[in-house]
Amino acid sequence: MDKTNIANLSRDARVTETVTIGIAGMTCDSCVRKVDHVLRSLPGVKEVVVDRAGALAKVTYDDSRVNVPAMHDALLKSGYTPLAVPPP
Repeated sequence: MDKTNIANLSRDARVTETVTIGIAGMTCDSCVRKVDHVLRSLPGVKEVVVDRAGALAKVTYDDSRVNVPAMHDALLKSGYTPLAVPPP
């Protein structure tokens, strides 16, 4: 395996986590877009799915680049209150 393939392998092998964050204050489609944008703008966030009816955001992220407290902070700064979601 050449060095290029080794570099790509280590980049693709990064650990990703998925978290579901409750979000208070999300009342319209504009809110959904704003929450989506705020979370996607964080380095290391791979995927965001926002559910307005459930007041939830499911976030897949690279845990070596971003963490849940940083996501909560970004949401708070944008005017939304993150809430803990109990496990199913």
